[in-house]
Amino acid sequence: MKNNLKVLVTRVIAGAAFAGMLYACSDQLATDDSNLKDGSLRSADVSLLATPVGPSTATECTITTITANTTWSPSGNPYILYGDVRVASGVTLTIQAGTVIRGDKASRGTLTILRGARIIANGTSTSPIVFTSNQPAGSRASKDWGGVNILGSAPNNQGANVNAEGYPSCVTAPQYGGTNCADNSGVLRYVRIEYGGIPQATVPNSEKNGLTLYSVGSGTTIDHVQVSFGGDDAFEWFGGCVNAKYLISYRNQDDDFDTDFGYSGKVQFGIAVRDPAINDNSASNGFESDTDADGVNATRTTARFSNFTLVGPYDPACARTVVDNASPNPRFLDGLHLRRNTGIDVYNSIITGWRNAQVYAEPSSIVSAASGGVALSHNTAVKPANALVPASVCFIEPAAANNVWTISATNICADATACANGGVGSMVTNSGLGTAAWTLTNPSVRPSTATVAIQTNGTNANALDSFFTVNETTTGATTYYRGARRFVDDNGWDFGGSWVNYDPQNAPYPN
Repeated sequence: MKNNLKVLVTRVIAGAAFAGMLYACSDQLATDDSNLKDGSLRSADVSLLATPVGPSTATECTITTITANTTWSPSGNPYILYGDVRVASGVTLTIQAGTVIRGDKASRGTLTILRGARIIANGTSTSPIVFTSNQPAGSRASKDWGGVNILGSAPNNQGANVNAEGYPSCVTAPQYGGTNCADNSGVLRYVRIEYGGIPQATVPNSEKNGLTLYSVGSGTTIDHVQVSFGGDDAFEWFGGCVNAKYLISYRNQDDDFDTDFGYSGKVQFGIAVRDPAINDNSASNGFESDTDADGVNATRTTARFSNFTLVGPYDPACARTVVDNASPNPRFLDGLHLRRNTGIDVYNSIITGWRNAQVYAEPSSIVSAASGGVALSHNTAVKPANALVPASVCFIEPAAANNVWTISATNICADATACANGGVGSMVTNSGLGTAAWTLTNPSVRPSTATVAIQTNGTNANALDSFFTVNETTTGATTYYRGARRFVDDNGWDFGGSWVNYDPQNAPYPN
């Protein structure tokens, strides 16, 4: 695909050397993105202040490689990613707080941090780093660009040189994997990723996500990252040992948190809010966890998650349409969808409002935790009354203050009224959340009061692993809470800053 539109730009990136530019191209695009062939969409809003990264005539088959240490700063806003922009091994890309990076739609702009490279994206709560669509306000949509991919040298269960998915057949896919669990790919802190992630038309079952972490090591720092309106998963881990805290998945298309290929890291404090009008052909879950595609690899996925709140498509206040509440799109499935021999552990989490099961575990994952199977402890699952839930795969808590779920056919779910704004038996009351958790334009998963069960029925995450922050109901207390937030304060979320944005469609990013 050729595009002859001349982009009016006068600046280039100082100190960056670009090599390996491939000008081969492919006219095959996803059928739902045929409008990308319209050249008038390419860079129509780029002004004289734009800084292009890669040629403006790029296609998705164009690779631009940054081969020298480079810094992007707010004074260079916005940076436009054309095609596949790769940071070479041994090179560090530093992105200063407040910088905006925009992905070109026509060429499916993508940022790829290659194995051995580093990204230092160190934003602040009041000056976040933003990766977003290059479309103007009012025209932004999921699948506008390719998202952020980080490839590392930590172990996975597929090998030392695995081809990353999501890349078109017209380029050589980058590789990931190795033996260094402590590998350091840099820093992502106070970062927003909006409208990224896209299926690959030329390679079946291959997608880019909002943030994809391929064998990333525990030397990497990831905290305070929001992924919004993504075209596939919000966060996906392919192996690796990287840890993370304070993650938000907001109105994304496929899964919120997806773990594969023996991922063994730890993640604490996560929020997922689903829009009943946004889902994926492959079925949308809160968590989706596999060991591998066949579920036979002996090196299981063994990640540990604590203090998550997953808000599904059902709306307890009936603010959405009756159709949405009575039968959300069949493409929605489960809050926790655990399959293919996974062995992840989930603690102190709230799962509610999902169409099928709040927690579903395939038989291959149902073995004792001591044998590497799934461990579920001190969680609250609240099933809408009209959800489609077979009793044999359904779980309900709390049955007791320190209950650990036992997976068996005798677990019977108690129904919660889907369309009841509070009151006994409602999703609001049973989950301990306020109705604001289902307010799409400004969701909040803060508990409704300080006395609900989720504020007293958790377990101490720090006692499970020193990486986890002690999730006390108040500082210095001896009781522990469930879910992503506690009642007394935001406990490190820094919502008082501007790093979270629930209206990226109308954000006035510079052109």
